[in-house]
Amino acid sequence: MVCSSTGRLTGVDDPSEPVRGSGGMIKEILEELVCSVVQRSPYRRVLVSFYDQAITPAADSTAHVLDYAAEGLAEDDEREIRLFIAGGGIIRGDKYKPSFRISNSYYIPAGSVPSSVAPRIPSRRRFIRPQGWKASDLLLIPCQLNGEIIGQVSVDDPRDGERPTPAKLRELEELASVTAIALAEAQQREKMSVSHDLYSFLTDNAMTGVLIVQRRRVRYANDRALALFGYDRDELFAMQPWWQLFSPDDRITLRRSNEQPSPGDLETSGIRKDGGVVSLHLQLLAMDYEGAPALMLNILDISERVQTEELLKEKAFRDPLTGLYNRHYFDESIQRELKRSQRYKRPFTIMMTDLANFKRVNDQLGHQQGDRVLRDVANLVQGQVRESDWVIRYGGDEFLIVLPETGVQIEVLAERLRRVVSEWGDVNVPEVKIGIDIGWATWTSNTDFSLARLLKIADTNMYADKEKR
Repeated sequence: MVCSSTGRLTGVDDPSEPVRGSGGMIKEILEELVCSVVQRSPYRRVLVSFYDQAITPAADSTAHVLDYAAEGLAEDDEREIRLFIAGGGIIRGDKYKPSFRISNSYYIPAGSVPSSVAPRIPSRRRFIRPQGWKASDLLLIPCQLNGEIIGQVSVDDPRDGERPTPAKLRELEELASVTAIALAEAQQREKMSVSHDLYSFLTDNAMTGVLIVQRRRVRYANDRALALFGYDRDELFAMQPWWQLFSPDDRITLRRSNEQPSPGDLETSGIRKDGGVVSLHLQLLAMDYEGAPALMLNILDISERVQTEELLKEKAFRDPLTGLYNRHYFDESIQRELKRSQRYKRPFTIMMTDLANFKRVNDQLGHQQGDRVLRDVANLVQGQVRESDWVIRYGGDEFLIVLPETGVQIEVLAERLRRVVSEWGDVNVPEVKIGIDIGWATWTSNTDFSLARLLKIADTNMYADKEKR
């Protein structure tokens, strides 16, 4: 390699020899330093190296060469360096002995070079001045940062044949100091770039949606997240606050997580651009994004699971014969209804019913006919009540009707039910006189009966109605 007139290196490394290598920014800085040394100093052979970790001037402090740049070396010399690096050659800190120190550099005269210095590549040039530079002399200028050595500049073959002096070393040491800072920053950037590239690959190819949110905005969205919500990337980035993407019930929670990013999980609903709703599981992870706290949302579409669970729950709460809610649903839900009525001080009624002469249907006409009677009467009763009312198959031929916010005119509903069931029975089961016995109990803020008390009153009143037949 040689430096061009612009100060940049030209030429190509020998690709046949492996070397550890660093990223492009570090390599470029090393090459710039080599050219600067050649142009601003008398030295014609320059080798600049960057270590994989910082070392100190001690025998037990070691590192490996992560990357290098060189100028003025013969092809065989550079091949030897590359083989040394590829073979995991060790750099030791004990070569920086105080006895070799000149200013902030280290001049090692011929015959004094420690065995730890490797590879050794003496100059092929002959030097004739008695007190001048010798072919095996070595000058090392460490690249130091915070008192530690992260690389070095190694030079020899001075044009003037002179040994170094502090005054002549000053500019080289300044170059090495500036380069140390640049190398550290470049290494940090390259680490961030590698992490970002890997992160982008993983997120862009993930089966889950990924959003990174910061303050009130979306800062990153992978393709899966765009598909889940139906927005394009520009629309999503322009939206604020970002939590309007989710159910209103969970926006306060998400806003708090945005203000103080912290890990957690949440099942919620996503609001699509087209107004559709999708069931989601969110995994919230606190992170740093571009130097500031942020929140990463891993978003899993659980719509299919939720639909399956709702279907199974619906089946668990439904009577398979009539399609009405069953006793399990009543037991699970009635306390919630009672508490709602207590909170708002609104009455509700429990009506208990029993089919008259149903046993005779089974005995005389068979159980299949009995099942048909139950199904048809269930549909008949369902059709006489409001959508907000519950009709429940409580067991056998008993039906419960829960009537929220009612307390008056129950007798009107009861009479209507008696009439329609009787008329239906006359037409569809003329062999048996079908009827319906009804009793009810109403909770009010004045009576404040317990649930057990309400059921007992309704049951007693139903049997009283039965006795009238």
